[in-house]
Amino acid sequence: MFLFWGIYLVWIALVIFGPRWNLSILLQFIGSPMGMGGFGAWMGAHVPRGLQLLVFFFLPLCGWLFGHGIRTWITLKKYQRALDHLGLKTPTGLSPKVVRAVELENKRRRILVHAVGIDVASFRDKKGALESSFNAILQDVRVTPSNRQMIEILVSDRELPTLVRFDDRSENLRNPYTFLVGETMDGFVTADLCEIHHMLVAGATGGGKSVFFKQALVGILKTSKHIQLYLVDLKRGVEFKVFDALDNVVLAKDEPAALSVLQAVAVEMDRRFRFLEDKGFNEISPERDGLDRIVVAIDEASELFILSNSSKEGKRLAQEARETADKIAKLGRAAGIHLILATQKVVKETIDTRVQTNINAKMCFRVNTIASSMTVLNNKKAADLPKINGRGIWSVGSTDLVVQVPYLDAEGIAEEVESLTVKFNGDASPLKQKMLELTAPKNEQPNNLIVSSEENVMSGKDEVES
Repeated sequence: MFLFWGIYLVWIALVIFGPRWNLSILLQFIGSPMGMGGFGAWMGAHVPRGLQLLVFFFLPLCGWLFGHGIRTWITLKKYQRALDHLGLKTPTGLSPKVVRAVELENKRRRILVHAVGIDVASFRDKKGALESSFNAILQDVRVTPSNRQMIEILVSDRELPTLVRFDDRSENLRNPYTFLVGETMDGFVTADLCEIHHMLVAGATGGGKSVFFKQALVGILKTSKHIQLYLVDLKRGVEFKVFDALDNVVLAKDEPAALSVLQAVAVEMDRRFRFLEDKGFNEISPERDGLDRIVVAIDEASELFILSNSSKEGKRLAQEARETADKIAKLGRAAGIHLILATQKVVKETIDTRVQTNINAKMCFRVNTIASSMTVLNNKKAADLPKINGRGIWSVGSTDLVVQVPYLDAEGIAEEVESLTVKFNGDASPLKQKMLELTAPKNEQPNNLIVSSEENVMSGKDEVES
């Protein structure tokens, strides 16, 4: 708007002070057909040009400022009344004051509130009351980084869709190693595995965790050429059996096999660090180094990491799995190795805090308790999510976004995997190296639990099962 008034000032000044075509001549020319040309002649003879500028610029500007001020005052009073309904006050009787309301894109508004002595949690605890008072959807409540006494409330008139289909958004899969995250109030979001490095997917049963996990794997496989995927599915491979049709996928179905996968990846990671040291590089580049990116994806990671197993052997496997996963999460980024964990049991005893510390990206669907949400996000946003399948919180760093994730059913996954067999199976496979050779876990006597053959390795495929 300031640009508009600046352009108008330049234009009106050029017209008024023009040597030939000034404002009075222009008014005579325009008014002559209507019999009002004399007004222009009279103004040119009797009204100084400085006064003309005052009349034709400053008076409209003052009128616009007055009207804008009235609208702003009415808006602030409206939000102040809505905020007063919450009854938030300090022990000394101070109430929060609305100081500014800014219109944003996509029918969103930012409301700045001066709240001395009132914790931001007090506003978050009244989410439902805020939405009712503002007659809008509450997106976020946070403290402004520049002033700890200012609270920023983001509201929107726009609802997220309750269903986003994978096929309708698959055109967003443009860059290598990317996958679909979901629809937000600001538009559709994708994620790059090379930027987020590792990811945790959490949520209660029926919230959309498994659907998101599978469609993310499909997205990564669709967009990438030099990728090896090591899947751990402790439900005997039932959930992810469909991916086993690909030569660049290894499926582990029990705890010993899962530990074998983690140890093989850790050995490969150490080998890659020696390679980087010899070459003087900072991180692995598949095209330059002839090494594939490796993704270790563990479904129901809590079942693998839990230490309360009754047997001594189970506790040993869980402890070794925890330590190896922690090592991969800490060091995997530079080696081109990525860790994706999914779990519905969101407690500190199942997902080691050391592992969580090194996972920057988290997708958390609705959880049953505030404590579970706090464990994953350090806030209670996941516990406050509506009961909508596929509705979650996408958290990267300090940014939390409410998203509706893409839906891809079992039939759609099967079709996508079938199309990927042309890409990854056979002699035309784009892999840069052989699949990792898996052996029995350390301290485990060779037996029939783990299958590893030279023929499978040469074909780029290992079957790990018990």
